[in-house]
Amino acid sequence: MDANTDDIHRSIQRLGTFLFQESISKETEPHPLFILRDQLQVLDDTFHLATLDEQHKLVYDLSRLKIEYFIHLLQQYSSTIPFSLVKALLDTIRFQVNMSMNVNPLLTDHYFHFSTIYLTTNSNTNYLEGKTANYLNELFLNFFASIGSRAVHIKTNISYSICVSHTNISNFFELNASTESLLQAIITYLNNFFFHNHQQSECHTSILKWLLNLTNIYGFVPYFVKMEYPNTVLQWMALSNDQGERISLNHWFLILNLLHNLARHRMGVKTLNKLKAIAIIKQWKDQHMSRLLSIGDDENDKDILIAYHLVYAILLEPKELKKEEISNIQTVLDYILERTVQAFKSPDLCFGSYNICEYLNGLTKFVVNDKFLLYIISREKIFDLLMDKFLLFNVNYQSTDLNTIICSSLYTIFWSISFQSEYHSKLKSMEEFIAHVEQISKLESNDEHAIMMKRAAKGILYNLDLIQMDIQPIEESINENQVKIMISYAHKDMTFCQKLLDQLTEQFDGDIWVDFKRLSLPYEDDWEEIAIAITQCDVVLMIVTENYCSSKSCRREVIHADKRNKRMIPIYQGKDYKPDDWFEIRVGSAVRVRFGDKKSDEEVMNNLLKLIHAQEKVRQSNQENDSCRERQIETTVNTEKQTILKSLSSHHLNSMNAPILSHVLPPIPVEQWTSDEIKCWFQLNLLSDVLFNTLNFTDGCQLLTYAQLLIGSSLYTNDEYESLRNRIGKDVFYLDEYARFLSGLTKLIQSLPVKKRSNFCIII
Repeated sequence: MDANTDDIHRSIQRLGTFLFQESISKETEPHPLFILRDQLQVLDDTFHLATLDEQHKLVYDLSRLKIEYFIHLLQQYSSTIPFSLVKALLDTIRFQVNMSMNVNPLLTDHYFHFSTIYLTTNSNTNYLEGKTANYLNELFLNFFASIGSRAVHIKTNISYSICVSHTNISNFFELNASTESLLQAIITYLNNFFFHNHQQSECHTSILKWLLNLTNIYGFVPYFVKMEYPNTVLQWMALSNDQGERISLNHWFLILNLLHNLARHRMGVKTLNKLKAIAIIKQWKDQHMSRLLSIGDDENDKDILIAYHLVYAILLEPKELKKEEISNIQTVLDYILERTVQAFKSPDLCFGSYNICEYLNGLTKFVVNDKFLLYIISREKIFDLLMDKFLLFNVNYQSTDLNTIICSSLYTIFWSISFQSEYHSKLKSMEEFIAHVEQISKLESNDEHAIMMKRAAKGILYNLDLIQMDIQPIEESINENQVKIMISYAHKDMTFCQKLLDQLTEQFDGDIWVDFKRLSLPYEDDWEEIAIAITQCDVVLMIVTENYCSSKSCRREVIHADKRNKRMIPIYQGKDYKPDDWFEIRVGSAVRVRFGDKKSDEEVMNNLLKLIHAQEKVRQSNQENDSCRERQIETTVNTEKQTILKSLSSHHLNSMNAPILSHVLPPIPVEQWTSDEIKCWFQLNLLSDVLFNTLNFTDGCQLLTYAQLLIGSSLYTNDEYESLRNRIGKDVFYLDEYARFLSGLTKLIQSLPVKKRSNFCIII
């Protein structure tokens, strides 16, 4: 484009100045409007030669001038035109624009741009901030906010992938100096309504819808987080009961959905959690929900309940979900499931105010807890529906961002289901389901949703025992004499894990495996490496919290350790914490330690180290006895030892009815054991020195007599456990050690020849 471009921009600026300083109808030579017209007429034939940036800039300036000209004319003649006619004129134009966009959706970008031009003007931001007051400003604000809101709504309805894509971010709205001023001015305007009793108007609704439709686009949420909208919305939610009564059901619904949109983005949910959003929205529910439900009809009741609980589900921390009773939200879960079914049936995958992916996202948050999961999949035909859609969306999950996200949510739900043993046979019998899962488990992609699908697919296969781990050494350089520890934790508990690791590193001379020291981000993607670490370690330390019990990855680690009979030491925090049922079932009565209880952290750390070193003692004992056995085999000159070996062979190894004891037991009959052999036996059975010192057996006969007495009577068995806990200390002696003690005594008795077993019974 030639130099006339600069002349045109100067003419636009001159006409704008003339418009606001003098009457447009004033005769002047030459009139700025005539000059601009003549310049544009010359340019019209060569406009296609301009660069795209030049074209956009010129169209933007002309559009702005058109809006200013239109507004100026209305303002100039407003004194002679009744308010109702001005409003009717603007409403008529608005409806015409809406119909134009519905007929030709390609116009949405133009009209959104058109509306943003006015919304970012100084005259509009001044009005929003309360610096000017004119009824026309209110009408224009409502007019342009409504057009902008409708443009975004139509645009996203055509392709909902715009709303959910994490990579293909739309650029029709960007954060710059003018839009920042607008977003800040909107906060001021709405705060005046919520906090200063400004009269409710149609414009407040239009502005909230404008915010809602823009934040419905995932890529735009960071703009609103930067402008502190999470904090602003929570301040509205924290209104007192008296203040909140002025807010209509519709406005509360819009506010809840605005909060939901902010929480859909990781930046939003992180900010909201820092602001303790869950406590604020629960307080809002207690103050306002019953009143709102009393003034709405059935469908409005469902809308407000679902809006609240979808926000609640996204923000919900595991400890809060654990406290929830099914009875409290059973009705809402039924509503969400009902609308999930309807959304799946809809051609656009929407029902009510939400897309199917938003309903599924809410469900994925609830199914991390077993009681909610079992309730959901026990509903009529829900399991079959989820399976049908799983198979359907697996076929074309890559076709759109929306399909990928739906498929990712379904994989997450079925990963939760795969932890339920009663569903294993059913899932394994579905060949098409298993085929899809196996295919996704081998997927190579950097897309975050594809990575989540792959992780879930591997988890499903592992839970169903359909995946085999090729266990290879982690580091050949590790000293085999050292005890190997693996730390299992939830990444939300990273701070505590790091603190524990620092203390262990200072006080423990062994190998410690923790993902953030051995793996690259994201750690949970290297499940094979984690599984190898568990398989090859001696002890698994588990930092057990609400986050841990709600994590599918952590649950998988516990199952892997349990299947391989690994020694597990749960680590709790706080005197009142109690883990989920599934964890207690898996870990049983393993000896645990608890920080934040009556004992100091130093005392708890010492107890933890003692538990870890118990494994080291067993290793040393094994090595000593192996070495002793080798020396005995090599030495043939010692007749007494040959006699002992002969006795061992005849009394122990030739008994067809008795199990063979471990090769590390002292190579002499039990009756000949001294306290040294008894102590070795305690160590081999992973029994503590405290228990050994408490019982204080001096020879094998005492040990055997005690064993016969204890194993032969269930009454003695129960009473002795309580007796030992009182003697040793309830914080030191737990059921799992007692179980190992009884198991060792039982094997000890069974190792005796039948005749000797009878003799001992007679003695008792």
